[in-house]
Amino acid sequence: MERQPHISTATLRGARAVGIVCAALFFAPVILSLAFPDLFLYAPYHRTYERMLGTILGALGIGLLLALRDPARNAGVFAVIGLTAGSLDAATIYSLVFDDAASSHWLTTVPLLAAIAVALVVTYTRLRRPHPVVVRIVIAAVALLPVALYLHDAAYRAFVKP
Repeated sequence: MERQPHISTATLRGARAVGIVCAALFFAPVILSLAFPDLFLYAPYHRTYERMLGTILGALGIGLLLALRDPARNAGVFAVIGLTAGSLDAATIYSLVFDDAASSHWLTTVPLLAAIAVALVVTYTRLRRPHPVVVRIVIAAVALLPVALYLHDAAYRAFVKP
C-alpha cells in the first residue's frame, strides 16, 4: 500500500477554507434565486426543475462541508465536486450559446461555477498528486461535454420531436 506524503497544517487549513467558501457559493444561488430568479434560473420557470437544481447545489455544498473534517482523506470529494461544478458550467455555457437563455447567466452562474470548479480542483491537487492521465481525462470530459449535449439535442430533434 502506498503511503501518502505528509500534508502541512497550512495546506489543510487552506483546504478547509476553500471548502467553506465553495460550500457557501453553492448555497448562494439557491437562496438568491428566490429574490433574483432571472440571475440563476431559466425562463420559463418550472418548480420541479428549480427544486432539483437547488437540491443538487445544496447537496454539493453539504458534501463539501462533510469532507472538511479530514480534507486529506477526503481529497477525492474535492475532485468529484470540482468536476461536477465544471460540468454544470459547461452545460450552462452550452445552454447560453445554443438555447434562448438569459444572458445574465454569463455574469452570475458561469463565473460562479467556474470559480468553484477551479478552486476545488486546485485544492485537490494540493492535497493529492493526481495521475497525469486522470487529469487529462477530467479536462477532456468537461471540454467535450458540450459536444455530447449537441449530439443529444440532435438525436432528440431526430427521434422525439417532430
